[in-house]
Amino acid sequence: MAKLMSKKTKEIVKTTTVLVLVVLIITFYAIYPLIMVPDIISRSDKNNTDNAENSQQNDPTIFIEAGLNPDTLTILTNDNIKLACLYFKPDSLDITPSKGTVILLHSDDTDRTAIIPYISPLLDSGLIVIAYDQRACGLSSGSYHFAGDYEADDLVDLIAYLNIHEMLTSPIIAVGFNLGADAVIGASREESRISAVIASDPYLSSSRWIAKRKEIFELLSIPLNNMTYYWWFQKLTGYPFDRTFAADLQPIETKTTIFVPDNEIETEEVIKLKEISQPEFLTISSMSVDNNELQDAVLLEIYSAIDLSKDQVE
Repeated sequence: MAKLMSKKTKEIVKTTTVLVLVVLIITFYAIYPLIMVPDIISRSDKNNTDNAENSQQNDPTIFIEAGLNPDTLTILTNDNIKLACLYFKPDSLDITPSKGTVILLHSDDTDRTAIIPYISPLLDSGLIVIAYDQRACGLSSGSYHFAGDYEADDLVDLIAYLNIHEMLTSPIIAVGFNLGADAVIGASREESRISAVIASDPYLSSSRWIAKRKEIFELLSIPLNNMTYYWWFQKLTGYPFDRTFAADLQPIETKTTIFVPDNEIETEEVIKLKEISQPEFLTISSMSVDNNELQDAVLLEIYSAIDLSKDQVE
């Protein structure tokens, strides 16, 4: 009898163990990511979807209060995302032609107001400036951020629209931060009108984007976590592309300066990009954690790309 009970006990223990493992697997690989992944890829103001009742006007009030006077544009992308765009002209444009066009793309955790400090110095230098809320940010529509691919397509659509309406002056310099940096790098591969790219702390691969988002939101490091989170990202958004790694990077073929934090300048993606790109096209520079110093460095790169003399920018 004791042996029989012992056998039954063992079977109960085995069954319970299996059930616990199944529950844990379902929890960590289905329930938990299904709850958490939308947070790391969706817009910060989640109530602001692209439903008509929640759509917002392209309100430039914050920029006007900062002493700027933009024209407002709403650009419709190929997948029907509305981009809230602002177009700034230098005061001197009525007297002298613009020296070029600068397009500014904010990071994925901010909106276009984050780049306000860059605008006045560029206008004072005789440059046209364009800023817009990226998809799923600010006053633009869309629910999700992607891995830079759709964001790059958005920039290509924007440039095509502005070119058709004769609102661009060459050279065109595309400047982006974080996911915006990936967008300007990606767009430069398709849009030959982009003369130079300045990319601040890009992710460079979708694997690194997912990994960085996981760190920011402090998601659990379950076994195969990046693959799991990326899989759910694809399922939730319908994202059609496979996950990319450092080995999947393509060489830079447009004059590009990439600013990278000191502690990440030896990442696989940065090393790989340097290996496969010609030095006349790619410059890697360490970036300051101080916003003012970074701003100065970015502005100098813009002036250098447009070949403005010191007297012209002072």
